Amino acid sequence: MPHAPIVEVDWPNNDTWTDVTRYVRDESGIRISRGRGDEQDEIQPGTMSLTLHNDGRFTPGLASGAYYPNVRKGRPIRCRLIRWTTNMLTNSSFETDTAGWSAAGTVLPALTRSTTRAQSGAASLLVAWGTGGTGPAARIIVYGFEIGEVYTVSAYVYVPSGGSPAVRLGVVGLSTGTASSTTNAFQRISYTFTATDTWHVVQVTPNTAPTSGHQVWVDAVQVERGSGATTYSGSDATISARFLGRVGEWPVQWADGPGLALSSITATDLFRRLGGLAPMRSLLEEEMLYLQPDAYYTLGEQSGATSGGDTSGKGQRSMAIYQIAGAGGSVGFGTADGPGTDDLPAPTFAPFSSSQGKGIRANLDGPTAGAFVMGCWLSTSTVGRDFLVIQTRAGGPAGVSLSAGIEGDGTLRLTSVRAGDYLVGGFNAILGTPLADGKNHFVALLISASGNATPRIDDTTAGLSLSYGSTIRTDLYDRLAAGGFRDAGSGFASLFDGVLSHVWFKRVASMPAWADVWSAGNGLTESTTARFARLCRLLGLTGTTLGSSSTQIDPQAAGGKAPLQALRDVAGVEAGLVYASRSAAEVVLECRAWRYNKVPSISLTASDIWDDLQWSDDDQPLANDVTNRRDGGADQRVTDAVSIAEYGACDGGSSQPWASDDDALADAQWRVYKGADPPPRITQVTLAASILSSYATVLGLDLSDVVRLTGLPSPSPVSTMDLHIEGYDETISLTLHMISFNTSPAAPNRVWLLGTAGFGELGTNTRLAL
Repeated sequence: MPHAPIVEVDWPNNDTWTDVTRYVRDESGIRISRGRGDEQDEIQPGTMSLTLHNDGRFTPGLASGAYYPNVRKGRPIRCRLIRWTTNMLTNSSFETDTAGWSAAGTVLPALTRSTTRAQSGAASLLVAWGTGGTGPAARIIVYGFEIGEVYTVSAYVYVPSGGSPAVRLGVVGLSTGTASSTTNAFQRISYTFTATDTWHVVQVTPNTAPTSGHQVWVDAVQVERGSGATTYSGSDATISARFLGRVGEWPVQWADGPGLALSSITATDLFRRLGGLAPMRSLLEEEMLYLQPDAYYTLGEQSGATSGGDTSGKGQRSMAIYQIAGAGGSVGFGTADGPGTDDLPAPTFAPFSSSQGKGIRANLDGPTAGAFVMGCWLSTSTVGRDFLVIQTRAGGPAGVSLSAGIEGDGTLRLTSVRAGDYLVGGFNAILGTPLADGKNHFVALLISASGNATPRIDDTTAGLSLSYGSTIRTDLYDRLAAGGFRDAGSGFASLFDGVLSHVWFKRVASMPAWADVWSAGNGLTESTTARFARLCRLLGLTGTTLGSSSTQIDPQAAGGKAPLQALRDVAGVEAGLVYASRSAAEVVLECRAWRYNKVPSISLTASDIWDDLQWSDDDQPLANDVTNRRDGGADQRVTDAVSIAEYGACDGGSSQPWASDDDALADAQWRVYKGADPPPRITQVTLAASILSSYATVLGLDLSDVVRLTGLPSPSPVSTMDLHIEGYDETISLTLHMISFNTSPAAPNRVWLLGTAGFGELGTNTRLAL
């Protein structure tokens, strides 16, 4: 079956693709590898290797190169494959839509799908011309040409009488064919040309200048090899994605002397980039940073520190210890714990008295005007104290300040001081959450430019606010302090006694969406699918989840790990897979249930297999003594005595952030079930895909799909076997497309499913899933 690769590079790195297929050296082929070797391995970064003829356009730094200055490491590259029988067009009869077709010219025609008339099927493309303009056309990109070969494009066109211009077919950059000569009936027109590239733009153009209201219907468009149009084929060409990634480098080497320059490149998919990025912070830190603060102090420095650094990336000054009033007191960095999920120490504020002690403060850079939000996490059992203050450094504490504190009843209060004016407001009637109960709480305050204050405590933002009016001067605040407040004029003070961390500040007019911050910091577990979605958002990724799951993951499983490992942790707890898509810049989480009872996508016979068929029955997949370990939990061991007696003890345990000991135990049981005595297996299936009648189906196969092999020759253990695809290697050339699938038995994933024939007889031929 005719096929051709399409290789494109996004030179400006903005999703604008340039076809470079004509420069691909076919002798080397395009080699793609994705997935893993077997079901015990982790998914590895996918790779694509190919060699390009280099006339200078692929040489980094060459000013005369056609793609200069964009030939840089990390450029996106993709490979797609077009397959057709006769017609090379991907949308020739418009039965569903007008996909692939676009309007061109200085006055764009309108393109719509029409069922008013049709040559083939029930629809056609209606082109409504505008008045005049240069180069009006309806066009489509066609791939798969061989340079120097002759091709013919044909189409049926219906030009109504009454002045609508005749139309022609043509190829951009080449020429056009003879204009239509019939009105009020479909007429077939054509144009024959010699391909000068691996892709061309085919278009329908008016023969004379059109006027608004002029029309033409176009249908049964065909592009085929040869010097004449043959019978129209409605079997459109299809394009399938094979790889998407980034080029690591653009080397230049010479073959057969200096006359032939080549660039042999290797690209890797999204997984490599995720594995090389800086380690993630804790989920709580990542969530607070995701809201893009102007200043953010985790206060997670170790014991002995005298200041806390800004991690917002805005380069704010550190929050240093200072004496608020009198003498004595301490701020002890690294002496306590903040929220249980941040994996960081926190400072303890221990004043000498309510009016004497130490705090920390930082002068803020940047604009000082406008509304703002400040917040922090805290834990205390002492009432009547202030914990977070914003003020003006120029006038000192007695000038202008705004202090968040705790009322005598343990609820939130806000004290505004301007010169000698005091205004104290309590929020117990709006949000009466007690703060002085020794537990971790999150508090945020939105201060508007008009002097209104809206609180957020834990998971609730108040629907009402308190008005402080002109005593609040948001245009003056440029110093942020934590640990308490003392008015130099009156001597009034209320110094914080407790643990405080994650001080956050941003000049913004609306309250941020704190829900994800709260869920990350309050110590609750979440499902693997929710964690996957959270990680994708934090990393700026698009994520797709296949299947569903309610399995829970530990609340802290990201800090200190590369993004790729954080995603793999999710897959590990889920007992599923995570991998990079081959068609889009996204990651895929495949839940374990996605494999359960999966029906075969294709059925192949032994004669379809290219290389020798080989059975394997080695001890590599054996696992009969499994101990699973999780941080903060019990070690869970499961064994199979019969298997151990037969083969000896074979470990298969792991360490994952399971949310409970029960989850770790269930996973160990599942591993032993599958690994105690694995049956003989076929580990590789190689196909000359492009010569198979099922080529289109083969191109659609991806990880975890099931291939059924039938008619397996004697003396195979079985005559029919279903296999999961774990990974594959493929080589694409113009003459042959070879694919070698790495496979594992699908039988272990045939599990009990209530109400489903063949899977609902518990204990008969199925088992309970993990």
